[in-house]
Amino acid sequence: MLNINERVDSLIQWINNAHNASLKLSNASYISPKLIVKHSDDSGRGLYAADSIGANERLVRIPPLFLMNFTTVLAHITKHNPEITLTEPYYANIYVPPTVDDSVGKLYSKLNLSSLLELLSFQLLAMFLVLERSRGTLSYWKPFIDMQPEISELGLAPVIWKVLDVANCDLLWRMLPRSARKHAEAVVARFDKDYLTIQQKLPLVGQQISRNNFLWAWMCINSRCLYMEIPQAKDASDNFTLAPYVDFLNHLNDDQCGIKIDTLGFHVMTSCKYLPGEELYFSYGPHSNEFLLCEYGFMLPENKWNYIDITDFIIPMLRPAHVEFLKIWGYYGEYTVNKSGMSFRTEIALATLQETSPQDSRRLKVFIDGISDGQVYSHRLRDLLRKILQKLINDSERKLSSQGEYDEETLRRITAVQSLFKDIQEISLIALSE
Repeated sequence: MLNINERVDSLIQWINNAHNASLKLSNASYISPKLIVKHSDDSGRGLYAADSIGANERLVRIPPLFLMNFTTVLAHITKHNPEITLTEPYYANIYVPPTVDDSVGKLYSKLNLSSLLELLSFQLLAMFLVLERSRGTLSYWKPFIDMQPEISELGLAPVIWKVLDVANCDLLWRMLPRSARKHAEAVVARFDKDYLTIQQKLPLVGQQISRNNFLWAWMCINSRCLYMEIPQAKDASDNFTLAPYVDFLNHLNDDQCGIKIDTLGFHVMTSCKYLPGEELYFSYGPHSNEFLLCEYGFMLPENKWNYIDITDFIIPMLRPAHVEFLKIWGYYGEYTVNKSGMSFRTEIALATLQETSPQDSRRLKVFIDGISDGQVYSHRLRDLLRKILQKLINDSERKLSSQGEYDEETLRRITAVQSLFKDIQEISLIALSE
C-alpha cells in the first residue's frame, strides 16, 4: 500500500484525467493549487489552505465521471452485460472505461437489470465498493478506493462494535446513554437489512461479500456521502453521491464551504477567507454529537446542536388519554432539551400530563395554538423537568466515575461514550440553572 501522500497524488492524477487524454474538455476536473491534503491523528484526512484563499473562490470541480452514485455504478456494472442497454438520457454522458474480463467482470455480466434496479443506493454502492476493491489495479476506481478509511479508523461508531463484536462490546453497549443506544440499534438494523438484501436478491454476489467487508463499504458510504438528487431514487435516502477529493472536507457546525451541483459535476466554493495552514470545513448538517458518533464515528469538542432526548422519561408518565391526545395533535414523542431550554414539544407533553382529561381542556388547546403562553402550567412543568434532569445528572456522574483495566481501543471508545455523558451533564446543569 502506498503512503498517504502517494495515494493523494494518485487520486489527483486520476481526477485530472491524466489517465485518458481523449476525454472531452467538458469532463475536465479542477482542484485549486491553493489546497493541500493533510492527515491528522484526531480527525483523519482533511483539506488545508496552502496559500491565502478568498471568499467565494472556486476550489474544486469533480465531473460526473468521477462521482460514484446509483447512476454511474449501474452504468459501470451493466456495461459488462451486452444484453443490457441503458436508454434513459441521464446515462448518456457517463464515461465508462472498457470492461475487464476478470472474475468480478464475469460476475457483473451475470446480473440482470431488474434485480439491480430493485436495490437502494446504499445496497448497490456498498456491494460495488467491495467488489471493486477486490479487483485491485484492474479497477477504474482504485485511486478513489485507496483513499477510503480502514475500518479501524471508523472504530468509534457503535455499529462497528456490534457487527464486529469487538472486545468488551456488551459493556460499551450498556454504557451508551439510552437515546444513543436506541440510535445505534437503528443504525445496526439499517446495516443488517442492506446486507441481507444483497444476500437474498443477488445470491451470486452475496457469496463473494463477507459481512465485515460489507460493513467497511457501508460505513465509508455512510460517513462520506453527499446529497445529490438521483433520478432512480425510491425515497430521499437514495439521493446521494460519493465525490472524490470533496470528501476530504471535515465537518464543522457552520458552513465554511458551499457546494453546487449541475450537469458539469460537483463544485466547491469558499464562503469565507482562509489563511495558509487553516483547515477548510463543510457542515454535514445540524447534528448533535450523539448523531455524529452513531452515524459517522466522531464527535466535535464544541457542538451547538447538542441536546438531550428525554422521551423515554416522559412516555412512561403518560396515561392512555394523554397518549391519545398527543398523537391526535402531533406531539407524541421526540421530547428534547438543549442549552436554550426545553423544546415546545416537551412543554406540550409536560403540560398535557397536568390534565386529567386533556381532550376537554380549553387552556391546553389555546397553549398549543399559541394563544396562551402556558404560564398556568409553568410551575409544575419545571418541577417535572427538574426531576428528569436530576436523574440524568446522577446517571452521568455514575458513568463518568466508572473505572477499569481495558485495552487501548476499549478505553478510546469508553472516552467517546463518556463525552456524551459530559454533554448531557452540561446541558442539564444549564437547564436547571434557569
